[in-house]
Amino acid sequence: MPERNDPSKTLRIDIHPDYRAITPEAAKSQTVLFTDAEGSSISRRKEGHDTGSPEYIKLLESIYDAVIITDFSGIIVDFNTRAVDMFRTTDENIAGANVLNCISGSDESLLSEIKLNLDEDRRTMIEAYCQRFDESLFPSEVAVNQIELDTIDHLCFFVRDVTTRKKVQAALEEAVARLEEHDRSKTQFVSNVSHELRTPLTSMMYAVTNMLKGVLGELPDKVKRYLHMMEGDCKRMLGTVNDILDLRKIDESTLTLTKSSVEFGGFARSCAESLRVLAEQKGLQFDVLESSSRWFVSCDVHKMERVIINLLDNAIKFTHSGGKVGLMVDQDPDDENYVLFSVRDSGIGIPPEALENVTARYFTVGDQPLGTGLGLALSREIVEHHDGSLTVISPPPGKDKGTLVNVKLPKTEAPLILLVDDEEYIRHIISGQLQDSGYRVETAENGSIALDLISSTTPDLVILDLILPDMHGTDVIVKMKSVAMSRRIPVIVITGGELSQEKAAVLNSFAIPVLVKPWEPDALLEKISEGFLGVAVLNRENS
Repeated sequence: MPERNDPSKTLRIDIHPDYRAITPEAAKSQTVLFTDAEGSSISRRKEGHDTGSPEYIKLLESIYDAVIITDFSGIIVDFNTRAVDMFRTTDENIAGANVLNCISGSDESLLSEIKLNLDEDRRTMIEAYCQRFDESLFPSEVAVNQIELDTIDHLCFFVRDVTTRKKVQAALEEAVARLEEHDRSKTQFVSNVSHELRTPLTSMMYAVTNMLKGVLGELPDKVKRYLHMMEGDCKRMLGTVNDILDLRKIDESTLTLTKSSVEFGGFARSCAESLRVLAEQKGLQFDVLESSSRWFVSCDVHKMERVIINLLDNAIKFTHSGGKVGLMVDQDPDDENYVLFSVRDSGIGIPPEALENVTARYFTVGDQPLGTGLGLALSREIVEHHDGSLTVISPPPGKDKGTLVNVKLPKTEAPLILLVDDEEYIRHIISGQLQDSGYRVETAENGSIALDLISSTTPDLVILDLILPDMHGTDVIVKMKSVAMSRRIPVIVITGGELSQEKAAVLNSFAIPVLVKPWEPDALLEKISEGFLGVAVLNRENS
């Protein structure tokens, strides 16, 4: 049989006060009048007998709470001095009163519930307002259990006045509400400022990029160096602005991920290469290593790009000239269902006491910290939104300094590519290359079969020869783009001949890249990667 004192066997009952006016006179007018329970200390007091054993009286009076003992109809048969004081009454008035008159809002159903709980070996905890005999109310917690007196079972009510606790709780809740309002106001202010910064930053980046592209003619090398510095600073500031806005979305549960399947090694490498110049300008050795195997991850490419750049930017920032920064992508050695990418540096490292908090928001290390303390925190939260994990180790195993950041992301099924070409040996060669690179492949030798497969299998990308036996490749494209289900499927065209102006116009209208036979071995894979990243951008813009 379960123990009666087991907290898991406690039923909590909340009773709201109905502010009934219960006076001593009203109490006596209740259906159950004063009753002397035979054998109780009250009965013995009235008769001038001993009120009980000294141990019993000492125990009763030593309890901090008010103790009220009743029979099973609720009539009070014993109590301690604390009960008399708490209910502002006298021994004569409380003796024989009904305990229900002391618990505002209660009725006979409460006693029935208590009896049911006892039958099921459960205690009862009541949260209610108790009513004193001067009609005032006070918040209380009342624990009810069964006790045996003189071989007769009784109910024992332990009443605790929680007025002070309630006041402290109310004050705490008010303080928390003020802090939350202050935090909302601060977040709103920062978000508004961030939105205001976005427009001029975007304009500055656009202007700088165009000048570097030569819209103003050839520029001196010194001017180009300054423009590259401005471009880098604008990108970093825009990244911080986007971090702040994304953190707010995370807090408000409005952050959305526009995912697409990407070959993660190539994707990570392309992200890392954008920081190579920055690393080399600082005199660092910058290595990007990826496995020969290809693994695919379903991710929001924009947000994951920011994670990779944030981690590499931190590594570059905290590594002195002559040091090393590296990115490695491989299968997680502990779980083949995950891809692991690691950013390692030989920099100053992180103090042991700071490691626990280093991925917390706004946390920075040292008296003169660099950065806002947002990049690593946001990176961790974005990774977790992708069902992954981010861990920081400093120093890396076997090293006496530096930092290692490991990010694990779940693999996803390889994308399905539909290859459409009427020549069997071309299909065989290209299929082999794609399968060796980890892609799933379906093939079709004409346009009609291709359209049927597009409808039935919904491939992730189509590689299409323009010269087909039953229709021109541009006709396949027009039919694809006219159907909502296949409209966003990226297409790469392969051709060995010149395009007419009319056919070229069709391809240009859908921004479809063309690969002219013969091509370099890696050219097709690069086009495929660009195609998947392009559809990710399109999905994001339309989401």
